[in-house]
Amino acid sequence: MKIVALSCTQKRLPSLTDALLDAAVDGVVREVGDAQIQRIRLIDHRIAMCEGEDTCLDPEVGRCTIEDDFQHVVRLAEGAQAMLLAMPVYAGNVPAVLKIFQERLKSFMNAGQRPFGNLLVGTIVHSRTMLTEPALAALFPWYLRLRNKNVASACVTQNDHQDLIRTAAPDMCLAVGRQLGMTLQAGRSPATDRTVLPLVQSPARPRCGEPAASSPGA
Repeated sequence: MKIVALSCTQKRLPSLTDALLDAAVDGVVREVGDAQIQRIRLIDHRIAMCEGEDTCLDPEVGRCTIEDDFQHVVRLAEGAQAMLLAMPVYAGNVPAVLKIFQERLKSFMNAGQRPFGNLLVGTIVHSRTMLTEPALAALFPWYLRLRNKNVASACVTQNDHQDLIRTAAPDMCLAVGRQLGMTLQAGRSPATDRTVLPLVQSPARPRCGEPAASSPGA
C-alpha cells in the first residue's frame, strides 16, 4: 500500500516539520505492515508559480506547460491511497511552497483522475506561537476539491518550549499516523469481520404540550 509523506517546510534538512512527519510515518507503518512510504519534500523540487493563463484547462492542451519539476512530483504520488501532510505556519496560513503547488494542481481540474486526490489524509500543523487551527482550516477547501478525506489532525505550537521534539508533539503525530493506518486497514477488512455495536435508543418522550406519562407505581 503506497502512502505519500508530504513535507511542506521551506527549510533544508534537518527541519522540525520533517521530524514530526517521521513520527507520523512510524505510526502508519505500525498499523500497515506492507506500507510503502513515498517521501516528498516540496522545497527540494523546482516548482514555479502558476502563471494564471489557464491554458492548462484547454482540452487541446490538457496539461501545465511550465517546464520544471512539477510533473515529476505528480508522478511520485501515482498509485497512492493515503497521504500524511506536515506543514509549518509562517504567516497564519499554508506555507508558500504548498500554496504554489496547490495552484499548479489546478491544471488537472478537468481530469478524471486528479493527482493527490481521492486519498485518506492525516495532517500535522505546527507553529511557533499560534494560528495552527486557521491554517489547518485553510487546507480543507483544497482537500474537498481533490475529494480527500482527512481522518486525523494534530496542531502543535512551540510557545516557550525550546525543543518541541522533547514534548508530547511526536506522540501526537505518531497517533495521527496510527489513526490513518487503522482507517486504511479497516477499509481492507470485510464488514463481517467488524464488531457491530448494538443500537441504543432512548425511550420516547412526550411532545411539547402532551401530558407526561406517569411512572409505574405512581
